[in-house]
Amino acid sequence: MAACLVCSAFPRLARQNRLRAQVRLTASAVGLWAGLSSHSASAQSLAADEAAEAGPRVTPVASASHDEYPPPSARRNLLIAGAVTTASWYALALASSYLWPDTVGAKDLRIPLAGPWVALSHSGCGNVADCSKVLVVVRAIATTIDAIGQASGLAIAGEGLFLPTREPKRAVPEARVEWHPTFDAGKNTVGVGVLGVF
Repeated sequence: MAACLVCSAFPRLARQNRLRAQVRLTASAVGLWAGLSSHSASAQSLAADEAAEAGPRVTPVASASHDEYPPPSARRNLLIAGAVTTASWYALALASSYLWPDTVGAKDLRIPLAGPWVALSHSGCGNVADCSKVLVVVRAIATTIDAIGQASGLAIAGEGLFLPTREPKRAVPEARVEWHPTFDAGKNTVGVGVLGVF
């Protein structure tokens, strides 16, 4: 009876209490459903893991065996490729240093391997009155590309020096014996013989 008196005296409070109770009940139901669904999902993933373990296993890839190393001619080819790459990029730098001798760092480009890096550190307009910033940037990019080209040629040659090689296995012919009878009839002779391969 007292509850009814409170309900009738405070109808707004009663509605709020009922609303809170409904929210709590809904939240509990959603939490229960989420817990059960995650439990069933984890059970399914465990079953899938067990099935995967029972199936064929993936073996790790082995590193290169000695039979997979390149032949010794690969070392020579890498040394030649590295020398040609370095020489061609150096020739470009040397030619540009003689074509434009008044450019800042032109004499530095005549030094092999280190020259483009030194010229790059001295890049700028220098004492030229009408210097274009675009030209300086283009020249710096070209010098950087040349420096990387010479260094990569040196790296290719270095790889050729330290490349592990192995002589290819030669197939050993099987020992076999073959006999072939021969007959030779000439103008005045007749011959019979046996030829053998072993």
